[in-house]
Amino acid sequence: MFSDTSTEARKFFSAIFVVVLVISGVTLWSTQTRANCVNVLIDYGSLDSSNADFKKCLTVTGEITALELMQNANFKLEGTNKYGNNVICRLNNLPKPTEPIGVKGHEDYIEECKEMPASFAYWAVLEKRWQVIPNPFDLNGKWAWAQVGVAELAMKPGDGLAFVFVTNGDVKFPD
Repeated sequence: MFSDTSTEARKFFSAIFVVVLVISGVTLWSTQTRANCVNVLIDYGSLDSSNADFKKCLTVTGEITALELMQNANFKLEGTNKYGNNVICRLNNLPKPTEPIGVKGHEDYIEECKEMPASFAYWAVLEKRWQVIPNPFDLNGKWAWAQVGVAELAMKPGDGLAFVFVTNGDVKFPD
């Protein structure tokens, strides 16, 4: 009888030890992969650009707005006349202010940045929040639409920020 209790206790403590090891490992992995930077991705999509898509972790020392982050990294963001920099109309002068965008069905359209960009050709602003313990069922750990404009979007080390040029509703979320 004492032998059965001893065996059960060993199984119980072994299981607790495994759980603690797994949680510790995930936490250690997570803290090691959280650099002091924000992962920035830019997908120029169909824009006629000599710029290659951009993917880099931009160094930050604490919380910063997406607008400040991009300006500090020498990216040029242009908003609209009506909404300012809360709505991104151009990124690094794209789409070009004097040339048609060339979107199928709207080949002659030139973006003027007066109000909202055209629904068939615009910059999508996406965010991904860093998590201490990754949870595959939590939507906050996946790329999602930014809920505020870039002038108000607060980014912290480990977060992700993406600008994806969307044409005809085809949003290409980053992997």
